[in-house]
Amino acid sequence: MGTQSKNVEYLTERIDQILQEIRNMDFTDYQLKKIMELKKAIEEFHEEALRKLVKIVRTTDEGKRLMLEAVEDPSVYAMLLLHGIIKQNLYTKVVAVMEEIRPYLNSHGGDIELEKIEGSVVYVRLQGACSGCSLSAVTLKNGVEEAIKTRIPEIEKVEMVNDLSPGYMPFNRKVDEDELIDSGWREGPNVEDLHENKPYYTTINDIDVLLIIIDNKIMAYRNRCPHRGIPFSQETVEQVDNMFLIGHDKTLRFDLTNGECITVPHIQLEPFPVRLENKKLWIRTGN
Repeated sequence: MGTQSKNVEYLTERIDQILQEIRNMDFTDYQLKKIMELKKAIEEFHEEALRKLVKIVRTTDEGKRLMLEAVEDPSVYAMLLLHGIIKQNLYTKVVAVMEEIRPYLNSHGGDIELEKIEGSVVYVRLQGACSGCSLSAVTLKNGVEEAIKTRIPEIEKVEMVNDLSPGYMPFNRKVDEDELIDSGWREGPNVEDLHENKPYYTTINDIDVLLIIIDNKIMAYRNRCPHRGIPFSQETVEQVDNMFLIGHDKTLRFDLTNGECITVPHIQLEPFPVRLENKKLWIRTGN
């Protein structure tokens, strides 16, 4: 491999590999300790030299400009960051935390995108939510906020950027219609046929489906009351605090933000995954 092609990822992986090989060798504790001391001494030598270099370069305006240009290179940035010569800015810190929690979000059919940072407030865009599990988009948002605030004390609040998006949509790459059908998705109505906070009823593969847009989230449920076994038909829902309620009477009602029955705990409407492709809704009912 030529010098030009040895990028920072390759070099750091190589260092980690060699260190791991050393740890796996049959050294005595004393020998291993001396090897680690040598590593630390070399790093301290590099740090001292780099600090002097940076100090000299920054004595002129042209040097400062060149320094800013140099740190745009990933390897230069990583080396200076390693030795504490430069500090992570707030944006970099937030991105690092998001990368830590991304696998967890992916495992629940979601993903995350950093929109912007204003003062002590981070604005994120959650993509997807949970498909077929009890985790909701709100739960995911709370988890993201806790992770960011715990690791970055200067952040006081995390806000979601609400764009129109499915509330139970597995996060996937865009695919064509044949791929969707082969994966069990079935074509539903045009998203423009739905209206905010108003139930939309349709039938897909002999399954009655209830669709609704709440707070710019598209939710899909099996249109059947778990208690009475009959579909809902109300043209409007009742909004109480942050709940959007539907039911055949005041006795048994369900919150359409999460499908939970507010009357009988642990009973809920059956959610369906829903995705939006070119203004067309696709629902996967399992049939």
